Amino acid sequence: MIYQKTELGQRAMKDRHAVEITRAQRSALILLDGQRSTASVLDATLSLGVSREDIDRLAELGLIATMPGSASADMPRGDAQLTDFASSTLAARHGPMDLPVAPNNEEERVRRYKKAYPLATQITATLGLRGFKLNLAVESAQGFDGLIELLPKIRAAVGDERVQPLRDALEGR
Repeated sequence: MIYQKTELGQRAMKDRHAVEITRAQRSALILLDGQRSTASVLDATLSLGVSREDIDRLAELGLIATMPGSASADMPRGDAQLTDFASSTLAARHGPMDLPVAPNNEEERVRRYKKAYPLATQITATLGLRGFKLNLAVESAQGFDGLIELLPKIRAAVGDERVQPLRDALEGR
């Protein structure tokens, strides 16, 4: 789908306090210009944490409206019900991702986290400004489970080949 700003959306851009929206929603609003598809806006703002729900919220608030004749042609291939854009984009581009299984032993979880954390920060640090929020998310990840949650987003940002050493560390290899 292709969205464009409504008159209210234009005013919200000029007067930041006209409508209460999140930083992620504002980033999406800036890019929803009637030219870019929803998928391309979500792809461009993935590292900022913009989700499909943010765009839906902008539409609910009346800040954006669909362009005439723009169908859902840009919906990610695969399960159209996926709401996490990173997951749906991954499924379309790379196939589904089986996440590493957490070990039952807390000592092993800590060992894997200590091995994986430096790899995750190193990988996301190479993304520059595009990966700044993702890098911050890695730095604030809460242990093994936090890194597991971020693995699909890191994969979306860098691809299968570059994420493999991180995946191996989380799997205990």
